[in-house]
Amino acid sequence: MVPKPSIAGQLALLASVATVTAAPAPGFASDVADNTSHVFARAVNPPTALPQSATANDLRWQPALDFDTDGCYNVPAIDAAGYIAEGLDNNWTDLASDCRDMSDLDNNNVYARQRCNNGWCIYMYGYYFEKDVAIPYFWDAGHRHDWEHIAVWVNGDGAQYVAASQHGGWEIKPASEVRWEGEHPKVVYHKDGPSTHCFRFANTGDDSVENHKGYWFRGSLVSYNGFPGSTREKLFSHDFGKATIGFKDSTFESHIDKAIPSGVTFDSGRDEGSPGYP
Repeated sequence: MVPKPSIAGQLALLASVATVTAAPAPGFASDVADNTSHVFARAVNPPTALPQSATANDLRWQPALDFDTDGCYNVPAIDAAGYIAEGLDNNWTDLASDCRDMSDLDNNNVYARQRCNNGWCIYMYGYYFEKDVAIPYFWDAGHRHDWEHIAVWVNGDGAQYVAASQHGGWEIKPASEVRWEGEHPKVVYHKDGPSTHCFRFANTGDDSVENHKGYWFRGSLVSYNGFPGSTREKLFSHDFGKATIGFKDSTFESHIDKAIPSGVTFDSGRDEGSPGYP
């Protein structure tokens, strides 16, 4: 095992990097804001988005997102040829460098899976991010790849609860305590204090939208049965390190269990007419 450098050593190395003012070598990413080259990582474009292929109900309840300026945009995790996102190095880099461009919103996928029984349906939405940085320009403070999720609980013909993933757990709110754009719950991807990024529920101040589009954003949606060919199986079998896909077959049930609101009777392992086909 290679020992991690001491804090003093890290700061010394950071200081030495900061003195370099020459243009970055070809192929290396550059932070436009401060012209600091990312000497430990290359910026790799994310995969080309899959075409939207989603069920009517998955689209109906899809969350409307904004992204605070200190975080990335979600991007596609896989393309139609099966190429999977390489992610971005979280070491010695800024919170949102190389992962927050208009092009990321133009080329965007969100993934959805529903499960219904006992009169309830859960609609789980998955979002892939290329990196998650807790401390900018530092070592091992975050991770390459991030998967975050939002779940909408529907009973009858109305949303009753919304759950947002937060560091392995979920915050669950009644629909009456959530802000909405039509039938789309408003949720913000943000940096959680000194920790890494996660979702939070929008407040009134969040209508001053911070993403490049200038409105509450919904990416092209791909339902569980909307993946072309074998791309779903390839995505589900990929190792994303510390990040976990919550809607794949081996994890869906456990993620539902954590997101079930108190008092709701639901079998996390059983489908009744779900997940449906686009």
